[in-house]
Amino acid sequence: MTLSVQFYTMVAMVAMGVWLGIAMDTYSRFLHPNRKKNWLLYANDVVFWLLQGLLIFYVLYYVNEGAIRFYVFLAILCGYSAYRALFQPLYRRLLERIILVVLATSRFIKSLFLHLIYKPLRFILKVLFSLCMMIVSMMTTIIWFIFNVFWVPLKWAISLIWRLLPQQVQTSLTKVAGVADKIKNYIYQWLTKIRK
Repeated sequence: MTLSVQFYTMVAMVAMGVWLGIAMDTYSRFLHPNRKKNWLLYANDVVFWLLQGLLIFYVLYYVNEGAIRFYVFLAILCGYSAYRALFQPLYRRLLERIILVVLATSRFIKSLFLHLIYKPLRFILKVLFSLCMMIVSMMTTIIWFIFNVFWVPLKWAISLIWRLLPQQVQTSLTKVAGVADKIKNYIYQWLTKIRK
């Protein structure tokens, strides 16, 4: 391994130590504050450390083809220590600011969606539904009126014809009239329900 490769390896591992500190602070900010210890938390911890180990090894593989030396661990430790000593308070303040900005932006987008899309759309749908119900109500009223206009004279005509028919024909037509009466009652009930 040449001297330049060793130098790049040291710089990369110091940077990975700083990254490890940033990742731990971010992870603990979102997943660890005052949480009960349970299996999900332990599973998250295992996944977090596996990802960090894979990322460090990938960087190491990219820089020096994965050659692990003792000074690699020292460089990671130096980077982590430098982060804790120099950058941790600054990063934590920055992280809190970023969280506040993201929350404020999400609240603004939610409010914008609510006032520009959801409420107008709901109002339009309510108006359309009211118009549809008004049209249906008018149509049922018109149908009911036409039904009554034609049914009353038809009923009188049927009653007059019924009296003129012989007794045998009246008996056979009584069954048909029973079916017609059921249909009439069904139509009457249906129209009454729609008008309500």
